[in-house]
Amino acid sequence: MQDGSAITVPRMWGLCPVPLERDALRRRIYAPVAYAAVRDQAVVPVVHTEAYQLAAWFPLAWRARGREYDLVVVRALLDDQRAQPRAVARALLPRILQAYPFVFEPTNPQGIEGGRMLDDVFADQPTDVGASITTVGGKFSRAALLRFRILDGLAGDLTTTRRIGEVLASSDLLEPWQLKFDIAGRTVEVPNLFIVRQDTFETGKLSPVLEELGAPAALVLGLHRISVFRAGALLATARMLLEPPPSGTADGQAYTAA
Repeated sequence: MQDGSAITVPRMWGLCPVPLERDALRRRIYAPVAYAAVRDQAVVPVVHTEAYQLAAWFPLAWRARGREYDLVVVRALLDDQRAQPRAVARALLPRILQAYPFVFEPTNPQGIEGGRMLDDVFADQPTDVGASITTVGGKFSRAALLRFRILDGLAGDLTTTRRIGEVLASSDLLEPWQLKFDIAGRTVEVPNLFIVRQDTFETGKLSPVLEELGAPAALVLGLHRISVFRAGALLATARMLLEPPPSGTADGQAYTAA
């Protein structure tokens, strides 16, 4: 996100990943929403198999990361959970966040065996005592294994998802998407986003993508086209958060709850 100064770049590999060995194995893990990164991160990488659920609430787009284009969901215009739709802010988490605080190893993003790490962050809002990563016998606990399975599933879908972005980019079918607004004198921007060129849906330019990648590409492209209009709802929510409440209200609570 950008508010005129700082930019937060979405990553699938955590803020401070550490190996799952020695002291790290003795730590406790908590529900994903106990971590600020899960609650607040507005732009999150996703895979094609979760696009259907997410597109009902959020825009799906692509974000450049070097020469690669990640499929991402834009949950808000700000890295602040209050800027997300309240109905699904905590209930509808992208799968990479469901696995948190476990993440992919940065140099092994495909998530094959041995490519998992622990994000070395503090759970600032725990709701229970959490669960250990390993049992007394030194084996991974049930809580850890459940999140490992999520990462394994993501790893299986990443190749196809990334290939969709590669083909779209190499075929020059992506164009910049400017999500930049002035809200109460503050510049709010989600930088470096791309969408499929609008004219390609009325021509045959998408045929090579669909021919190579079939149903997964067709699903993502269809949902992407519909979902970009969800940006209007995100803008309205950001305005309620940042603009001063109307005169006559005691504070901003009644206004932001609208």
